[in-house]
Amino acid sequence: MSLGAILVAAGQGTRLGADQPKALVPLEGEPLVRHAVRGLLAVASPPAELVVVAPPGHEAEVESAVAPLLPGSGPTRRWVVTGGAERPDSVRLGLRRLSGTVDRVLVHDAARAATPPPVVEAVIAALSAGYRAVVPALPVTDTIKRVAVARTPGRLEQATATLDRARLRAVQTPQGFDRALLERAHEQWAEAGPATDDAGMVEALGEPVHLVPGDPLGTKITTPPDLALVSALRAEASAGRPVPGGTRGSRAVRAAAPAAPVLLVLGGLPGTGKTTLARAWARQRGAAHVRIDTLEQTLLAGPAGSDGASAGGGTGGSERPLAGPEGYQLGYAVATDQLVLGLDVVADSVNPLPVTREAWRSVAERAGARLVEVELVLADQEERRRRVAARRPDIAGHRLPSWAEAVGREYAPWPGVTRLDSAASPERLLGTLQEVTG
Repeated sequence: MSLGAILVAAGQGTRLGADQPKALVPLEGEPLVRHAVRGLLAVASPPAELVVVAPPGHEAEVESAVAPLLPGSGPTRRWVVTGGAERPDSVRLGLRRLSGTVDRVLVHDAARAATPPPVVEAVIAALSAGYRAVVPALPVTDTIKRVAVARTPGRLEQATATLDRARLRAVQTPQGFDRALLERAHEQWAEAGPATDDAGMVEALGEPVHLVPGDPLGTKITTPPDLALVSALRAEASAGRPVPGGTRGSRAVRAAAPAAPVLLVLGGLPGTGKTTLARAWARQRGAAHVRIDTLEQTLLAGPAGSDGASAGGGTGGSERPLAGPEGYQLGYAVATDQLVLGLDVVADSVNPLPVTREAWRSVAERAGARLVEVELVLADQEERRRRVAARRPDIAGHRLPSWAEAVGREYAPWPGVTRLDSAASPERLLGTLQEVTG
């Protein structure tokens, strides 16, 4: 895959040894920065430009470490530049070295030297698909607590809250960005407040940051135990044994693959609250939301943008049905594209018939995704009637079904599926959905 530029931050940061920046600490006989650059070039080669930001005073050592991987001239232009006092300073100095023709850039931490190529591939693929800020991330497995810092010497910290780890992710690198967006974030960094990574600066602008699956091999090497852990993980992967954390090794680290994405097929009759729950799960998960109503209404509007009634195949009414299953077919294609990128997907539709349900299963199988099927119901029919009457369209031209249309809708029994009653609170529903999807 090709990319505009790669920027590797090999700044001083926390040292593993007394006299050596961590980027130059050896891993299996080679400096971390060389491992980091080699891993990137295995996927994104040849990038137009490569910039390695070196710790002040160690430029020659960094140059010597990366020079064997890439000539100083040729299809890729390479520079080693001097970094700043903090990581944001170093990245900003690296950005300034890029030429004006570069529009997309990967920013990688040399301390994450063992990041496997599939993670890099997923970030680049998401950038190529149009996402402007993409980071790899792993679910958090520890229980995380918010604390009140002790203000009196000798006093213990106090836990003030236990965070929902289902909503937490540990982010890694490389992080991929639209260059203009990243530069704007760095320009406003001082005003937006401190950030520990470039994605945090983008978030401070109010811009979305999207996630692809990370990998345990992308652990940041900051302390000697980190170095030992990554060495052990690399040995496991090279030996073809499973790597702790869900990544399965092969005879080479390159074969390690991120965990399979989830395809959540969320179906049920109109008025049960599917779209509200689908949106909440997608926001919490950083997932793609594929809504059949939106696709069908776009088809009905036509190229001139004329309004049309909702098709019967989605979650709305059936005044003017489509000629066939076009909306669902588009949904299958869009969902497949996102799953191939490694993104979780929630498919939001009535999903009324065995044929549509089997089609979603085929999408998951083709994309190598983990399928989770959930049917949303509302046993309290009076409450469902109230919700149907109270709904307002949020898609231009979309005519919502009447109560008679909602209850008269063709809908085959869906055996063996996880069933949730939307009479529960939104928080409880979302928590249950996170447990079901993992």
